[in-house]
Amino acid sequence: MKILRLFTLPAVALALALSAAPAATASTTAATTTTTTTVHIVNADGGTTVHAGVGDTVQVDLTALRDYTVTWYWYAPAAASAAVLTQTAGTADPNGNSHATFTASTAGTSDINAVGRCVPDPRTVCPPFVARWKVTVVVS
Repeated sequence: MKILRLFTLPAVALALALSAAPAATASTTAATTTTTTTVHIVNADGGTTVHAGVGDTVQVDLTALRDYTVTWYWYAPAAASAAVLTQTAGTADPNGNSHATFTASTAGTSDINAVGRCVPDPRTVCPPFVARWKVTVVVS
C-alpha cells in the first residue's frame, strides 16, 4: 500500500499541473529581411550601364590619370537625378582621386558624371579640353 501511495501522489500532482497550464499556441510571423548591396564603380566602368536595387549603396572611386606630361584630376562625381540617386558623400583628394557615395532612393535611371581637369608637369601645357566621365545607373 505504501508503494502505491508513493507512485500515486506524484502522478496526481503532475496531472493537476498539466490540466491547469494554459494550452500552448503556435503562431507564425513572416520575417521580412532587406538585403542591400554596394555597387562599386571605378574609372573602367565609364561609358557603361550598371544596375542597382532600391536602397543599395553606389560607391564611385575615380583614380587620377597620368598621360605623358599631364595628370587628369577628377572633380567629385555628381548624379544627374538626385531623386533616383541621393548623394551622401563626395570628395576630391589632393592627389587627383575622387570619391562619391550615393543611395539608390527610388526606381529610375540617373547618370553619374565627373569632369577631369588637366594638371601639367613643369614647363608643359595642357591640351585645350577637359576629360568627361559618365556611368548610367538603372535602379529597380
